[in-house]
Amino acid sequence: MQTKNILETERLSLREFNLEDADFVLKLVNSPKWIEFIGDRNVRTLAEAKEFLENNLIKSYKENEFGLWVVVLKETSASIGMCGLVNRDTLEDIDIGFAMLPEYLGLGYGYEIANATMNYAKNTLHLDKIVGITNPNNIASIKLLNKIGLRFEKTMKLSDKDTVLFFSTPTDNKEEKEISKLTTSFFSLFANVGGKIPNIEDIENIFISNGMIISNTNGTPEVYTLKEFIAPRKEMLTNGTLTDFCEGEILHKTEIYRNVAQRFSFYQKSGKLNGVYFESRGMKTIQFIKVGLDWKMSSVAWSDEELGNN
Repeated sequence: MQTKNILETERLSLREFNLEDADFVLKLVNSPKWIEFIGDRNVRTLAEAKEFLENNLIKSYKENEFGLWVVVLKETSASIGMCGLVNRDTLEDIDIGFAMLPEYLGLGYGYEIANATMNYAKNTLHLDKIVGITNPNNIASIKLLNKIGLRFEKTMKLSDKDTVLFFSTPTDNKEEKEISKLTTSFFSLFANVGGKIPNIEDIENIFISNGMIISNTNGTPEVYTLKEFIAPRKEMLTNGTLTDFCEGEILHKTEIYRNVAQRFSFYQKSGKLNGVYFESRGMKTIQFIKVGLDWKMSSVAWSDEELGNN
């Protein structure tokens, strides 16, 4: 069956779905990640897959002249996922959607096709704004939305049972870029992957002189001055107690009012504590003040959520 081709990248192509894709759709919508993060569509047979195609994917082409399209691996002509644009009644703007079969995850295909779709939406369809939504637990999707230029804006309810994270195109804000750069520098201070020696004393260049650091994972706040915080962390990161450590933001929300700002930073970290690998994630709330022309941190407080050991 002849179908419309949408775009091509180096390794992939995007085309419209047709009823002959029922086998593929049946497999995709029942894959573990789809069920976990997108939801069970109760599509169990080829007949139901064809009905899903007609009433959702193909219907969108007729109503909107865009929709979700098949991702095809050019080298083998295999259908490996879907990506495209969705016009939902529950959102004011068009959002980008993507999903891959399990065996094609982690190979860069998601970014390759999602980035091309964003460019197609802007340059060919002339859509002013594209947003994104995802399950709060779908870390891979959050990272991909960030990578294609969307930033976390808010948590919203699509229905009584469906809460999602909402991502939108950020405004070109010089102040926020400076705060993001400062935050990245803060997270990188503690990395000692591959035997790197962290320069933790640089924290004094990031904070105001009487900055405050607070750990509140267990509900009993541990409050440190900069000097109180530096000494034990430096020892742990240089004496072999904590090795291969790194941490970084998954998503963030920054609010700025004149010379003060606050950032909520959802982050993930990993390393080896006394030789045992661990991962955890959590939330940092970071306060900033502007000193002259430069932003400085005034306080950081965090609470970690344990993910587990391997």
